Amino acid sequence: MKRTLTSAALLLAMMLFAVSCTDTPTQNPDDSTSTDTSTSITERVPLELGVLARALADTCTFSEPLTQNDAYLKNHLYGFSAQADNMVACTAYVPAGITPEEVLVFEMKTADAANTIADMLRGYVTYQETQYGSYKPEEVPKLDDAVIVVDGTFVVYVVSTDNAAANKTVSDLLG
Repeated sequence: MKRTLTSAALLLAMMLFAVSCTDTPTQNPDDSTSTDTSTSITERVPLELGVLARALADTCTFSEPLTQNDAYLKNHLYGFSAQADNMVACTAYVPAGITPEEVLVFEMKTADAANTIADMLRGYVTYQETQYGSYKPEEVPKLDDAVIVVDGTFVVYVVSTDNAAANKTVSDLLG
């Protein structure tokens, strides 16, 4: 099942890459029969917050399955909802059990707002380390290399059992 999900995510990434790179022939104004087949530069395919978050939840390694729970961010004690005026959208995939593993993806209105959320997430990691350190210290190493990536107005946060692999997956999916 894990291989199937990984394959699906890689296929999604390849499709996004293929769509973003096209080979567009252009006509030479001096010769109506010749064409230039050089690769044109196109804009990157727009990210879809839900697709990105679901792909990360499906392909990164977690100790238990994650489920989508967008209310998690709206009711979160750490206060991400304080940035609601600066958010376009957000989504969360969280475990049912007591573990810091999660996928949070935010789309913010501006790059500055994205950096503000990224700073909040760095503080959140420190907060989590303190909380888990006092009652479930075996979970703290998962927070050591938490993935926090800002890509334009998108912010991705992943804590998994293999954060190095999660970081690569985030990079692959973001392009």
